[in-house]
Amino acid sequence: MRLGNKHSRSSRGVALVLVLTTVAILASIGVDFSYSSRVSLKLAENLRDETRAVYLAQSAINLSRLMLHFQKQVDQLGGQLTQGLQQLLGSNRQTPAQARPPTTAAPQQASNLGIRLWELVPIDSNAFGALLAGNVEGLKHPATGEAQQPVLPPGERLAIEHSFGTFEGGFNAKIVDENSRINVTGLDGVGGAPLATLIQLRAMMADPKYDFIFDEEDANHDRVRRDDVILAMKDWVDLRDTGYTIDPTNTSSPFVAGFSDKNAAYSRYQPRYLAKSAHFDSLEELYMVRGVNDRFMAAFGDRLTVWPDINSKLNINSDDPRQMLTNILIAAANPNDPALRDPRLLQTILQEIQLRKMFSFLGMSAQDFVSILQANGIRLRPEIDTRIGGNPSQFFGSTSDTFRVVGVGRVGRIEKRITAVVRYDDTLGKLLYWKEE
Repeated sequence: MRLGNKHSRSSRGVALVLVLTTVAILASIGVDFSYSSRVSLKLAENLRDETRAVYLAQSAINLSRLMLHFQKQVDQLGGQLTQGLQQLLGSNRQTPAQARPPTTAAPQQASNLGIRLWELVPIDSNAFGALLAGNVEGLKHPATGEAQQPVLPPGERLAIEHSFGTFEGGFNAKIVDENSRINVTGLDGVGGAPLATLIQLRAMMADPKYDFIFDEEDANHDRVRRDDVILAMKDWVDLRDTGYTIDPTNTSSPFVAGFSDKNAAYSRYQPRYLAKSAHFDSLEELYMVRGVNDRFMAAFGDRLTVWPDINSKLNINSDDPRQMLTNILIAAANPNDPALRDPRLLQTILQEIQLRKMFSFLGMSAQDFVSILQANGIRLRPEIDTRIGGNPSQFFGSTSDTFRVVGVGRVGRIEKRITAVVRYDDTLGKLLYWKEE
């Protein structure tokens, strides 16, 4: 009898161990299954939010393209009004015998209305949500607040069955005028484009406060001067295997073909590579050019572009104070003139530019910009100074046709960014560049 009790107690002990082991295994399996389920659910939610954020960013891009389509129509209207005013004023002038001599160039007018729609109308989901909301008033019971169907005549249906424009998340877009930036590809242009781009780049880098960028070695142990960076940009886009040099005596075509190997510097880098010998595909590609590094791009990256037409003019209707100061240096005969470092003079010029843009119905033309500088005693380059036969339109323009759009979509903690570059065409704009981040 005692042996039987002992055996029974031993069996119960083994069963308890088996039960506890089974429970532990099942508990671990359950916890792992629950954890895997939560992780899978979270991954699915993130993927859902990421997809929504991408499409919201694309919505911001598409709305911006629609805005630019309207901007093109506004610019065309400005051109038609300008031509009409010129014809009207021409008909009221003096007789042909008393008219102005044909050798004197008439002041050029801007070919737009000076209206920049993308700066006036925000591309933002909050603004468009309020505009596009299709909620039907009176669909809630006044006492209970519950939704109710309106009473309609027989045979008619409710036109709006749900609200339009309601979605989770948000989006916004920023539009940047690329023609208001210095076009690096102009170094490979025709006519006066290379000279204009050379002068623009020199003026941009002329300030002595940027000396440290060109006096210190970069990560490749290479010390590159200001003009050497410009020549490296020229060699990068040019088809020749030999490098170029700058001829200071040649005012019409400053770049002269040399005999040096334009890939000599790149052959010393690690890893080694060759110059592209083609136009830039993106602004980030500038990092491949000799002398362009993080310091260079931090100082000048927001004033450079590669997407406008190769022979396009620099639009002086910029709202960026740094670019406006650069435009002043471009027009000046001596960018290092100590008078151009006077903050009071520069502030006066900037205020006059803003006032001219604000109160000018047809916008500010290159001639208007030059006249402001002349009125403030700035000695201008002979190619720009109209008093000695210069033509400001060789260096400056007043219209834009290429824009960079940065659309951001947000859903929860997920944010997606799309960068697109659009150029005017007959539809919603030709896409020149597209990048999703």
